[in-house]
Amino acid sequence: MNEPLTFLTAWLLGLMGSVHCMGMCGGIVGALSMNGPKPTLQLGYHIGRILTYGALGFAAGIIGLWLSESHSNVGLVLRTISGILLILMGFYLAGQTQMLAWIERAGSGLWRRLQPLSKGLIPTHSLKQAIPLGMVWGFLPCGLVYSTLSWALVAADPVKSASLMMVFGLGNLPALFSFALLTQQLTKLKSKTWVKLMSGTFVVGFGVWTLYATWSTQI
Repeated sequence: MNEPLTFLTAWLLGLMGSVHCMGMCGGIVGALSMNGPKPTLQLGYHIGRILTYGALGFAAGIIGLWLSESHSNVGLVLRTISGILLILMGFYLAGQTQMLAWIERAGSGLWRRLQPLSKGLIPTHSLKQAIPLGMVWGFLPCGLVYSTLSWALVAADPVKSASLMMVFGLGNLPALFSFALLTQQLTKLKSKTWVKLMSGTFVVGFGVWTLYATWSTQI
């Protein structure tokens, strides 16, 4: 496939989307460190979260594979939708539109069913609690995750789609892992307009790149 579905791209999407991720997951990361920084528990939480991303990517890859085998032109349609979603998500991250807020609201129904599973895992004292907690919170309705998931679906390969989503999770690991240690400073940083604009512009760029790679071969 010629489209830019590369692991570097997935990692950079996670890294540059970290501003949004700190807003979505920062609360639970902070809760894990209420009794002082515990890197082992933090790592366990993120392992669980990334495992969920991988499972979602695997499911998306199966759907993408089925669609690509069932319809000859579906790949072109999926890549176009993916590029458009990434562009809209970039503007959303930059604070320029609320058009994709509905994606997060759409996932709230599933989240309300899953969230009670985390109640017995907080406060978290061991890896046996941290990893399942991360797995549950991996389903937190996040527009960036859903947009990246639609992008990974285009790979039409369960293993590759799962790997792309896990690498995406690794991309936002540095910001979230340091959140507990530098909460105040990072909170101020993620609220700065230039940080939002930089992150949003980067994601928009990948969306434009995806559309270009899709349609340049059709002209």
